[in-house]
Amino acid sequence: MKHNIIVKFFDNYDYQNELNNIKELFNKALSVPGILDIKFHPAIKRTSNRHDLWIELIVNELGLENWKECAVHIQWKNQYTKYIANKVIFDCLD
Repeated sequence: MKHNIIVKFFDNYDYQNELNNIKELFNKALSVPGILDIKFHPAIKRTSNRHDLWIELIVNELGLENWKECAVHIQWKNQYTKYIANKVIFDCLD
């Protein structure tokens, strides 16, 4: 399964300077049971009408459940929510 997090940061937030920190944070989730892989897809060009970053978590059912309560997810929300103008969460099979 895929747990997709697609975010649009506020235009005045330079997320590209934070991208390595975001990747480092999310990669810690690889130690969470059921989270199998994480892929990052930053936008090639930043525009006001498009999202900036797609974070793709490859998970099994256990990983999807564990993600909701894991420290990485909580830290992500606590640290970055204030910079996010819009987000889409989309779960799907492959």
